[in-house]
Amino acid sequence: MSVLDDILVGVREDLRDRQQRVGLADLQEMAERRPSAMVAEAALRAGETVKVIAEVKRSSPSKGALAFIADPAGLARDYEAGGATVISVLTERRRFGGSLEDLAAVRAAVDV
Repeated sequence: MSVLDDILVGVREDLRDRQQRVGLADLQEMAERRPSAMVAEAALRAGETVKVIAEVKRSSPSKGALAFIADPAGLARDYEAGGATVISVLTERRRFGGSLEDLAAVRAAVDV
């Protein structure tokens, strides 16, 4: 089994767990209340300056533990203040140490 296959197995397990906790109707209602998605491609193509994609990433399958990130929102604010155009938030927990809560916290904290 490849690393990607292993990641997909974990993601599918997480999806099953989330589907048991939150029903489809509730999920649809939550989606309707969310702010519109930001278009990363448009931000990266705008202007002539070099663009930076910053990552909130605790670990990787190939390198193992990368960073202890106690406050993803605070890190994202630092990235934004430093000029990041886009912030990528890894949400897969088994291999990357992320969560959907990280994504929600970052989205609420920054405007990029």
